[in-house]
Amino acid sequence: MLDAFRAVRDSLVDAVRITPGRFATYSALQLLLALLPGAQVVLIRALVEGGDRWGPLLGLTVVVGAMYPLTQVANAVGQRMMLRLRLALRVELAEVAARLSPSRLAAPEVVRDLEASQAATHPMSDVAGKPVQVLSAAATAVVLCVAIASINLLSGLLVLAALVPTVLAFTLISRMEATGWPRVAEHERKAAYATEQLIQQRPGTELAVLGSGWKVAGLVADSRAAATGVLDRMVRTAMWYELGAAFVTVVLFGGALMALLALGGSSAGAVAAVAGTISGLNAIRQCGYAFGSIVTAAPQAAIYRRFVRSMPAAGRRTVVRRVDSVALDNVTYRYPGAVQPTLRGMCVEARRGEMVALVGVNGAGKSTAINLLVGSLRPDDGRVLIDGVDAAAMVEEERLAHFGLLVQEFGRFEFTLRDAVALGAPEEVVDGEVRAALGGTFAAELPLDTQLGQQWGGTGISGGQWQRLALARIRLRDAGIWILDEPTSAIDAEAEQEIFDELRRTSAARITIVVSHRAWTLRAMDRIYVVDDGHVVQQGTYQQLMTQSEGRFARLFAAQNQ
Repeated sequence: MLDAFRAVRDSLVDAVRITPGRFATYSALQLLLALLPGAQVVLIRALVEGGDRWGPLLGLTVVVGAMYPLTQVANAVGQRMMLRLRLALRVELAEVAARLSPSRLAAPEVVRDLEASQAATHPMSDVAGKPVQVLSAAATAVVLCVAIASINLLSGLLVLAALVPTVLAFTLISRMEATGWPRVAEHERKAAYATEQLIQQRPGTELAVLGSGWKVAGLVADSRAAATGVLDRMVRTAMWYELGAAFVTVVLFGGALMALLALGGSSAGAVAAVAGTISGLNAIRQCGYAFGSIVTAAPQAAIYRRFVRSMPAAGRRTVVRRVDSVALDNVTYRYPGAVQPTLRGMCVEARRGEMVALVGVNGAGKSTAINLLVGSLRPDDGRVLIDGVDAAAMVEEERLAHFGLLVQEFGRFEFTLRDAVALGAPEEVVDGEVRAALGGTFAAELPLDTQLGQQWGGTGISGGQWQRLALARIRLRDAGIWILDEPTSAIDAEAEQEIFDELRRTSAARITIVVSHRAWTLRAMDRIYVVDDGHVVQQGTYQQLMTQSEGRFARLFAAQNQ
């Protein structure tokens, strides 16, 4: 219940802060609607008992006539309030996700909480209106009870008691949904991922050529069926809860009517009580649903608030463009659960103006070394030095400012050409800077508003062209240390030579660290570190290493030099 209280408190604060006018209007309309069933009892009794009938008739006409349009307006205002809140929550979450550091993105629990927070924005946006509905239903019940009690006290109390089963039923339903909906969401996420593989151009084309798309469709069907099974059980259980509540409500309501007649109540009073209770039952029924929604949303809201509040405030985004040296100083690292360290006493150094390469077979430790340099991983022993300073003493944002990183699985951002390249810089950039970064690429003369990606009706480009754009982002960033992991893996030999010629021509202004499996690209390196089984086994220039015919480097690249 503490989580539910916090969810209500935080949602009300958000509603007052983000959409105060709609929240005030919605609250006023709900309060007005709460008074109408009780007013209906009083007016019908006055009308049936005689006397001045025009006044009660006019009042009853206004009450009955206003009930439906007021309900529609209240619902519309509530929905518009909910939309504004959902927008604010999703924008806030996107801004928080944009501040996630590589080390946090590497943590599975962070990714899990991010996904859960994204799913939570829908029920959370609906919470702000629920306490208003609960209070409105409570007011409806009290007003009805007072109005009917003025005719017969026992009947009024029984009418009030008749509201309890519905509230209880929906509370039980909400508890069931609190455990059921997360299972549904898990199955739906799997189905959505599999569906995405079918409809996205690259994986969809591959599956079409392989003729195995039907297998992925089967995975979609299995996940959707599992989600439907959970939903079906929830609907069935909810139906029985509601039927049970309805039966008890009918018994109590019938008891209220019999008490009216048995204890000398008038026919006018009975008619008034029946009409008022019927009109008020739907509002009171919503009380249970609203309360249940709060209970269901509370744990999701707790995850969202905890995740958002755990993120530090956005710092100043900068790029350090001059770095004189970077080094791994006797670094050892072992992944959690691994028997042996991935890196053991690794020493690598690069200075400004140098082009340095890391080579080795898959699994030798090259990617781990890169992750240690940029701070995605922290060494178990040894130090990462930037200009002689232990990088562990830097906050992560300060450390990342020294690097421009092109990973092997580079991003294919299907935005406009301008937006896709401008992502390389943390600050706003002008079109001239984007054009300069694109110099010498296939896109140098394309309009910057060109939409990339055929799925958006834009220009389809090859894997090599996507990689050229990724390199353009690194060029635009212009950090003091460039780390390029297989920077030309998707590029033809002629373009590859042009890229490395350009890297060599401009290398004096930075430190360049390259991971590559292509022998000829290594000829331009000032120094090559050969990594094997987690430590450096050789270092030197290409020519020096190739003369060591029995060395690890010569064996690795012998086939490429025949």
